[in-house]
Amino acid sequence: MSTPFRGVPVSFAGALLMLLAGAGPLAGQAQDSAPLVLETLEVTAERIRAVPPPELVVNVPGPVVQRQQSANAYDLVRRAAGLEVHEQGQGPGWASDVVIRGFTSDHSSDVLLVLDGVPINLPLHGHVEGYADWTIFSPAAVSGLRVIHGPASPLYGNFAFAGAVEVNTHADAEGLAASLGGSSYGEAGGWIRTGHRGASGGSLIALDGRREGGWRDNSDSWLGNLLLRGWRRVGERTRLEGGLASYAATWNSPGFLAVADYNAGHLSRAADRTDGGSGGRAILQGTLLHRFPSETQLDLQAWAQLVRSTVFLSIAEDGVVEQQEERDRRTALGFTASWRAPAGSGDVAFGVDGRADWDDYQLYGTQRRDRVETRQLSDGQFQQGGAYLRWRGFVFDRVQYDFGLRGDLLRVRARDRAIAGDPFRAEVQGAISPKAGARVLLGGPWSMVVTGSRGFRSAIGTITNPKQPLVTAWSGEVGVQLSGDRVNGQLSLFQTSTRNERILDPVTLQVSDAGTSRRRGISASLGVALTSRLRVALEGTLNDARITGAGDTTGTLVSTSLVGGIPRPKPSFHDVPLTPGARVPGVARYLGRAELALAATSALETRVLFRWSGPFTPIGEPGVRTRPYVLTDLGASLRIPRWGTLDLELQNLLNARYPEIRASGFLNPGAPRTLRAALRLPLAPS
Repeated sequence: MSTPFRGVPVSFAGALLMLLAGAGPLAGQAQDSAPLVLETLEVTAERIRAVPPPELVVNVPGPVVQRQQSANAYDLVRRAAGLEVHEQGQGPGWASDVVIRGFTSDHSSDVLLVLDGVPINLPLHGHVEGYADWTIFSPAAVSGLRVIHGPASPLYGNFAFAGAVEVNTHADAEGLAASLGGSSYGEAGGWIRTGHRGASGGSLIALDGRREGGWRDNSDSWLGNLLLRGWRRVGERTRLEGGLASYAATWNSPGFLAVADYNAGHLSRAADRTDGGSGGRAILQGTLLHRFPSETQLDLQAWAQLVRSTVFLSIAEDGVVEQQEERDRRTALGFTASWRAPAGSGDVAFGVDGRADWDDYQLYGTQRRDRVETRQLSDGQFQQGGAYLRWRGFVFDRVQYDFGLRGDLLRVRARDRAIAGDPFRAEVQGAISPKAGARVLLGGPWSMVVTGSRGFRSAIGTITNPKQPLVTAWSGEVGVQLSGDRVNGQLSLFQTSTRNERILDPVTLQVSDAGTSRRRGISASLGVALTSRLRVALEGTLNDARITGAGDTTGTLVSTSLVGGIPRPKPSFHDVPLTPGARVPGVARYLGRAELALAATSALETRVLFRWSGPFTPIGEPGVRTRPYVLTDLGASLRIPRWGTLDLELQNLLNARYPEIRASGFLNPGAPRTLRAALRLPLAPS
């Protein structure tokens, strides 16, 4: 494997790395400047009277998102919002794993992604229910994103299990903005945004294109995004908004790498050079907002989605690697309606939402993309309706309360056409999800937050067995927050207890019935403006994730040996028993980030970022504990008069070797040292 830029000086980064490492291992990301004024992630519940529940959330403004030097949408969010992400590395349409507080279900299915109010997770899918392909959004028009921890918000039901990520885009634009960049591994791409803005309406068009060469063999790809948005005022109190978001991609896939190859240093090796795929999605949505004279507000939204994907991927079973083809063709329709009115010191809100999906999922055994076996031909139909009631306000001007109650009804019909005469199997299930939270103002910049909530998600495998019980969880958090002019931070204790958990092995696609489990831990963040030009940001999570009750899984335990510094299992890749007291597989013991940013001059900002991850037990390898790792990134932003801003970033400066994801003796290795550069043209007001 090539290792460019060996001669880059690392003395400063190395010294700071040793300083931080000496304080103990604690994965996080970067900030932005619009002129070059240092910014930090805002870990807060926004303003006291704002819409989010009174909990500790992460808000990231659009300029921070647009400045990130990232390989894809998952890496972008990892760097901008500090989320834990395990990249599958199999192409832009092959969804990676976004993790919040130790929920690692394949393809981000435990975290709800919402784009301009439209849910992205697929509730019925042959690979995994909740499949979330984040490729649908690009940074070109993002006005901001927000990360909500846990199922605390009553606005969201299915798959807002570990939390939700809300991505919002601008409804219009003024002038022209663009970015053009590339990397040392053959990536080239950029985006352009324009539009118009008036007193009674506006519009936006954004295009995003990327060609990826890839650092592994057979890992090249093409990706294009298109976003059209607009709005118009109808009278003094009514506003209409609408838009079309779409993407299309085609890619070759390097596949997963065997641990033996990883230990031998063959990191770029491809499993099967015929692996790859293509995919795309289009979302059409329209919104009506009306504000009554009494300050009561009515929001109505309707949307439609069209999804297509074809994936060829080699997977392992009993040590034998075989290729399979997955095809998914679906149409979905949905709506939301909410009404909010002032009530005393706060407000009352009521909302309803619903969706219907029609899915055609096909699975074949293939050899070099030629079909040799039909494994599954599923017809799936999904309908869901939900309603929520929310009441918020203040007591004695010091206690903000937020009570909510949500109810959902889900109906699934499915059959396998590969089985002659297989009838539709149907099931109806319901979920009641209470939500409660409070923020207590302690005086000065200090406050305390307490939340408790229940969430749920459709179980993995529902498309083949609609009677699978819903996965449910109770989640609670207690924390303190400091919101000062120069210092801000938070410290919280959290716990989530889960029933009917099912864990999907991302390599073998086997499913383990984990029974009951709990995640318990501490999360903290701190941002300090040491001077007007120098800022430091720290954040980390310590997580103890344990199985608390046995499921129905049976399997064979695997033993281990240590080869080349990474444990290597014997080649038996079935499900394994998950016994009470065992660690929840795939959950890192700790993770975190540290960033130091310096505005050296009015035109130059420099920064150094450290991300670290602790050991975890890979899915399907109960006797293995991986080793911790630390990654170092150096970056700079230079404003060039009349040209714009040049962003440079040298990622994985020390060329650390680490697994992005690992299960059943296979993994996706993390990217080596990479130089990324982008030129942002002067950003117009948006």
